[in-house]
Amino acid sequence: MKRINGMLWAALLLTTNLLAGGISGEWVAQVTSFGEPQYARVALETAGATISGSWAEYKVDGTLTGDHVTFSLLSSDGKPVGTLTGVASAAKMSGDGTMALRRRAGGAADKLSVAWKLERIPQPPSGGPKTWTYNPKVFYSYYSAATPVALKIFPGDTVRTWTVDSGGLGPKMERFARGGNPETGPFYIEGALPGDTLVVKLDKVRLNRDTARQGNRINPRAVTPAYATAAEYSPDFNSEWKLDREKNIATLAHPTEHMKNLQVPIVPMVGCLAVAPAGDEVYRSVDLGPFGGNLDYNQNIEGTTLYFPVNHPGALFFLGDAHAAMGDGELTGGALETSMDVEFTVGLIKNTATPAPRAETSDYLISFGIAGSVPEAIQNATSQLADWLKKDYKLNDNEVAVLLGAILKYDITEMVDPKYDVVAKVPKSAMAPLR
Repeated sequence: MKRINGMLWAALLLTTNLLAGGISGEWVAQVTSFGEPQYARVALETAGATISGSWAEYKVDGTLTGDHVTFSLLSSDGKPVGTLTGVASAAKMSGDGTMALRRRAGGAADKLSVAWKLERIPQPPSGGPKTWTYNPKVFYSYYSAATPVALKIFPGDTVRTWTVDSGGLGPKMERFARGGNPETGPFYIEGALPGDTLVVKLDKVRLNRDTARQGNRINPRAVTPAYATAAEYSPDFNSEWKLDREKNIATLAHPTEHMKNLQVPIVPMVGCLAVAPAGDEVYRSVDLGPFGGNLDYNQNIEGTTLYFPVNHPGALFFLGDAHAAMGDGELTGGALETSMDVEFTVGLIKNTATPAPRAETSDYLISFGIAGSVPEAIQNATSQLADWLKKDYKLNDNEVAVLLGAILKYDITEMVDPKYDVVAKVPKSAMAPLR
């Protein structure tokens, strides 16, 4: 009997030692309580049956016996914040335990029962970043984390794809969707977690057809009630456009006598760029918010880099609603709407979340402010830009105030959809000496 017990113990030690080496590395943790998951990056190291490492900002002390694992999570000052137990393999772990919810007066903390699991962070294939060609078959007119994933990619990867126009028409004027800004995607970025920032570089934004359409009535939100009431719009006015891709000029397809010589420079842009909104929220694709959406900024063009807060694993990136050109604010509710070929490259800033969309062009640092009124949108855009400059350029509040007071510019980008969008921006040429 002693020999058998010794053999079992030896086998248990061997299993522990083999498995201990197998659980070292990087993991994604999902901790769930009351049906709400929270995510964190976990890095583990093993020495025999002893486990150490990090769990988000917490320190990990743990043990592994056979396939049974125990984790103690400690704050930076050494106070316990969680005890988790479960079973482990080299590919995944799971179990239950308790986590500290909040500290009460006097230092006590409420304990919350949780279920947890760890899964390996997917590693990109060998050979470096890939370029994918995605030919969409289905388009979605809403933003939601529940939307089926179109394609899984890794940071550094590039995607070549295309969009339909805001009415659901494609490159050959074939109908793919009902309208309402149908979106291409969503694209799942491996390794992206809540608390990160998704980076999207628009490498190419190119016309793929020779026609566009536009509204021909000023949205009442942009004019006085008196003007809106007195305006006499003709129901027969035709505001379709011809797009000369060789000359890079747009002209009205059926101009009136006064408009026959009108030429508009083509500046291809993407109106809708978004990640899935937080939680179970669902927004129509004409809407906009901290997740992005119908930003309708006419400088979201080829070469622009955008930054979005990640609200869900994979970020879930959408794009659509392209324009051949658009004036500030999309005054007529639709401006040279057309389909577009788009190529973009994704990146990831880990463990730092932008509170709302931001962007960079070759000339400007850009902050988007989205709200129910123009004054609130200005406040949001300015506050985010100020925080950005304080963090990245190490400026204090007085320095930020003087800088913005001297060089700040505003653009009204969206004023005809559910919310207003105002951009606050500063020239990068002025910022370069401060870096």
